[in-house]
Amino acid sequence: MLVYILRRLLMTLSVMLAAVTFTFAIFFLGPNDPAGNLCTRNCTPARIAEIEKSMGLDKPVPQQYAEYMKGLATGRTITSGGFEKKCDAPCLGWSWVQDRPVKDMVFQALPVTLSIVVGGTVVYTIFGLLFGVVAARNRGNWLDRLIVGITQFVPSVPYYILALLFYLYFMVLNPILPRAQYTSPFENPWDWFVGLIGVWMIYGLIQATSYVRYVRASMIDNLSGDFVRTARSKGLSERKVLISHALRAAMAPFMTLVGLNIAADLSGAVFTERIFNLKGMGDLAIRSFDQQDLQVISGVVLVGALFVSIGNLVVDLLYGVVDPRVKLS
Repeated sequence: MLVYILRRLLMTLSVMLAAVTFTFAIFFLGPNDPAGNLCTRNCTPARIAEIEKSMGLDKPVPQQYAEYMKGLATGRTITSGGFEKKCDAPCLGWSWVQDRPVKDMVFQALPVTLSIVVGGTVVYTIFGLLFGVVAARNRGNWLDRLIVGITQFVPSVPYYILALLFYLYFMVLNPILPRAQYTSPFENPWDWFVGLIGVWMIYGLIQATSYVRYVRASMIDNLSGDFVRTARSKGLSERKVLISHALRAAMAPFMTLVGLNIAADLSGAVFTERIFNLKGMGDLAIRSFDQQDLQVISGVVLVGALFVSIGNLVVDLLYGVVDPRVKLS
C-alpha cells in the first residue's frame, strides 16, 4: 500500500508539473498582449516596451518560467506600476488588471465552487445509488420503467434551462427555497447550508440521472453473479445480499465515474454560479476572460488541476475499502 501511495503521489506531482508548464505556456506563448491591454491611452511602442519591462515580460522566457516556478514554491517579488510587491507562496502570479495577487482572487472564489461541487456530489451520489438500486431491484416493472424514463428525459433538456426554470419558479416567483447565497461554513454553518440547499438540489438531482442508469446496469450484472448466488445459498437476507454484496461490488466502478467527473463538475459549475449569482471559480474565469486577464485564468486552471489530481488519488485509495476484489499494487 505504501509503495502504491508513493507511486501515485509521484504521478500526481508529474501531472501538476505538466499543468504548471501548460498554464505558463497559455500566458507567455499564447496570442495575447498583456502590455497592450493595459495601455489604454497614449499607447506608443515606447510606452508598451516600458510596460513590458515593468511587468518583467522583457526577460527571456526560460528565466520567466524559472521565476514562476520559484514563486510557487517560495514566493517572489513582482514589479507592478513601478512598485515592488510581495507575492507569497504559492504565488500564482499577479493580476495586472486588478493589481492584486492571483492567489487571493482564486482562494476567495475556491470555497464557493468547492461548496457547490461537494454538496452536489453528495446529493447525486445518494440519489444516484438509491434510485439505481431501486430500479435494478424492480427490473421490468412500472417503477423501473418510470425511473429509467425520467433519467432519459431529464438529460435531454440543457442543464442551464432546467436551472433557470428552477431558480425562477422556486426562488423568485414562488420562493419555496431561499435565494442562493454563499456564507463561509466556518462563520455560520447554518446560513451556509440554507444558502446553498437549493443549488445542491437542482445540481445534484440533474447530475444523478446519469448515475442512476449506470448503477442500475451494474447492479443487474452483479445480482446475476456467482458470488451473489453463493450469498443467497448461505441463507443471507435479501437486504444483506443487495447492500453488502451486490452494491459493494458496484461501488468501485461507480466511484471511478465520480472521480473522473470531478473535473467536469468543477468546470461545469460555471453555469450554476452564473445563474444563481455565486462568485466562484467559474465566474472568476469568465470575468477574467472578458478582461483578458490570463494570469487569473492560468491560476484557476492550475488550482483546478490540483484538486482533480487529489480527488482521483483519493478515489484510487478507496478502491480496496469498498471492493475487496481490488488489490492495490
